[in-house]
Amino acid sequence: MKAVITGITGLRNRGVEALVVPTIEQLQKRLPNLNVSVLTKTPDYDQLRLQQYEAKPISIAFPKTKLQKLRSQFVSFYKKPAPDKQSSVQAIQNASVVIASGGDVFSSDYGSLYQHLQPLELALDAGVPIVFLAQSIGPFKKDDEAQAWLRVARRSKLITVREKISYDYITQKLGLSTDLVKHTADPAFLLAPPPAAKVANMFSAYGITKDRPAIALSISQGITRYSGCDDDKHLKAWHQVVKMILDELDAQVLIIPHVQEIYASNDDRIAATNLLKSLEFDPRVRLAGADHSASEFKGFISACDMVIAERMHAAIAGLSSGVCTVVVGYSIKAEGIMSNLLGTDSLHNGLLIPIHDFLNADKTCATIRKAWNRRQEVANQLHEVLPKVKQDSASNFDMISEIIPSCQS
Repeated sequence: MKAVITGITGLRNRGVEALVVPTIEQLQKRLPNLNVSVLTKTPDYDQLRLQQYEAKPISIAFPKTKLQKLRSQFVSFYKKPAPDKQSSVQAIQNASVVIASGGDVFSSDYGSLYQHLQPLELALDAGVPIVFLAQSIGPFKKDDEAQAWLRVARRSKLITVREKISYDYITQKLGLSTDLVKHTADPAFLLAPPPAAKVANMFSAYGITKDRPAIALSISQGITRYSGCDDDKHLKAWHQVVKMILDELDAQVLIIPHVQEIYASNDDRIAATNLLKSLEFDPRVRLAGADHSASEFKGFISACDMVIAERMHAAIAGLSSGVCTVVVGYSIKAEGIMSNLLGTDSLHNGLLIPIHDFLNADKTCATIRKAWNRRQEVANQLHEVLPKVKQDSASNFDMISEIIPSCQS
């Protein structure tokens, strides 16, 4: 049996890694003989991350922009594949199932919808079943985008979504059957952190001490581009937030660069460095700058007293560890996942800050103070709901493991 995971831009984005690693682990736990391949833009780097799971990264070169505009045809990608695409095409055609991961790639947010649909169209034309795994879907800004996704989605075996906003959107507005669509949870809730002793050593290596509280920050280099916010205002807001944390809360700050893409517009180390410069490299602020895995970053986050995160999977690392987490959001995924865990009041009680509101630094600081004062209450609330959320996350793989044998018979 063979599974191919698509929707993967590369594991330099630790949010992607936080999706892929539990997916492989959970599938192999249920289907020990399952061979897993991951279609990715960065196979050389991803091999370093995936070798311990015996999963194979395969390079995939997406079509050029002109081909993307042939939205409903999806022809050139697979009928006459170029040599560098041949292995990915063969992997899809020989698969027992193709699993579309990626979290929120089936949306209008990133301009890559058609790239992620094309390998699924190829699988369907080869008679290979496809599954959408724990997605946030849409909302699509254009009807042709919605229709393009629906043409593929209607032919899938299973669609699981990680929050209720997406579930309602695709079952009510887009009209898909509740027999096909299931509301589950993000696989990253099942990502295991390192042992506590290793985490303690990592903290020590960065000079984080046990005598004062610590707050983890996940600052996104890409959020201003996704949201249309001003870079300078974004940096100034973070500067004021950090100064408040240091001077009023007397906490240590650990910056988590959760995404480290090879292109500058989405490398969180750049945003972190700019913030450090604005703070004149205050020694109370540390950057976890080594090549840490998603699991190691989760270890850091789980040992902190609070998390403030612009990256969704850094936020999930905190939420899934029972740590009070303030999410700075720009899309439905933040609101949907926070609502699943803490109810629809999360937007009003200060645990979800829309990015445009975050730029009002005075108001943001007041919101973070409130969350800080409620951190134990929020942690207690998370510990109550997490068993059910993790069970929902595991149910993704129960359903997929039932599909694969049935497709082989």
